Amino acid sequence: MSTVGTPYLLVILEDRYQSTQNLAIAEVDKYRLTRREAEVWLLRRANYSRKDIAAELCISLDTVKKHLKNIHAKQEMTLYME
Repeated sequence: MSTVGTPYLLVILEDRYQSTQNLAIAEVDKYRLTRREAEVWLLRRANYSRKDIAAELCISLDTVKKHLKNIHAKQEMTLYME
């Protein structure tokens, strides 16, 4: 296996990750998320599991679920109003 294309793959993966994070940040503003909801949302958009988010933020799994439920409700309300 050649490593000639490896730097290009790294750049593509970094670009994709940055694009995902930029989108998540824009969604935080668009949906007017609280600080804690924003923390949960940014981790979720970075493909953290609910369990991993709870561990990372030192909160319970139920709290993560509650934040995600509130985030989804805000998203639906925004879509309804558009």
